Amino acid sequence: MSKKLILCVVLALSLVLVGTGYAYWTDTLNVTTKATTGDLDVTFVDLGAYAKYSNETEDGEWSIIDGITEDERPGYVDSKFFGVDKDPDGYNYYFGIPNDAGKDKRDEYYESAKGFNSVEMDAELLDPGTGLPADYPSLPYGEGDIHGDTISLELYNMYPGYAQAFRSDIINIGSIAAKLSDVNVKLRELEGFEVTGATKNLIGVALLVEDELGPDDDNPIHGEFVKLASNFPEEDKFELGGVEFVRLSALADENIKIEYNYILAPYQGSQHRGDLFIGVAVDPDAEGVYTTGTVENMTNKDDSKSQNKGIQIDIKLGWDQFNAGNAPLTTNILENQNGNDQY
Repeated sequence: MSKKLILCVVLALSLVLVGTGYAYWTDTLNVTTKATTGDLDVTFVDLGAYAKYSNETEDGEWSIIDGITEDERPGYVDSKFFGVDKDPDGYNYYFGIPNDAGKDKRDEYYESAKGFNSVEMDAELLDPGTGLPADYPSLPYGEGDIHGDTISLELYNMYPGYAQAFRSDIINIGSIAAKLSDVNVKLRELEGFEVTGATKNLIGVALLVEDELGPDDDNPIHGEFVKLASNFPEEDKFELGGVEFVRLSALADENIKIEYNYILAPYQGSQHRGDLFIGVAVDPDAEGVYTTGTVENMTNKDDSKSQNKGIQIDIKLGWDQFNAGNAPLTTNILENQNGNDQY
């Protein structure tokens, strides 16, 4: 091989090596992700006396049981007593009666019961907010669409055989469906009043939360979803007016898990609401288990242990986002990015 040929081969290889040193090309691909978080917001609206709306009651149902039978009264106040007509004045969240129309019927009840009892009652939303979200429909829940997370019910001077019921709506004004997971009950001393074991045994609570639409084959999530009394044995309950009341002695500091987790959907073009009905009663105790009973069944109990007593009952409804505890047993190819392997 001549020297000239060798030189040409070396030069050609040099050009190839030089080319690989300066001819890299680069490019990028971009992934843009937008994400926001929603909110979970379940609230009370439209608090009132039972039953302010005709669709929640039937003839002969009670709103108050007081035992008064004078003037042809049947021993109870018919649920329609607190009814309110749909009128241009709108509604007030306070006791189910439009205050501006002067139709708060408590004074009317007090007058009718004068000479028989001195019961006083009150119901209100504590720390109410006004105005529902902009995308929520305007509804007759009171002036300014008042809503709140705490209901205060006050009943004074109750006596054995007295019961009263209240009602409220529950709506989801958040963006995520919610499920009711538990009901928590706490008992607290009422300022200025003593509470005894007899008090806790005599006073009972009834609680029902159900879907306002009722059961629906097309929407199986609709239907009843809290029946407080169904969670307790017979010895923890008493019955009055066909309703089972759970004694406070059984409810004290009780956290009741709800196995049937009803889903309350957020507003998405339809008004999905739950109805809450709550009653408070004092055991008639005619047999004198906790009191002296009747003259016919008189016992040696000390009535001072149950008279002039007071107690505050705090009932908290615990809501989870709908998918709490629903971790699915599944995977996909992304699991290959797990672990400590380096690439």
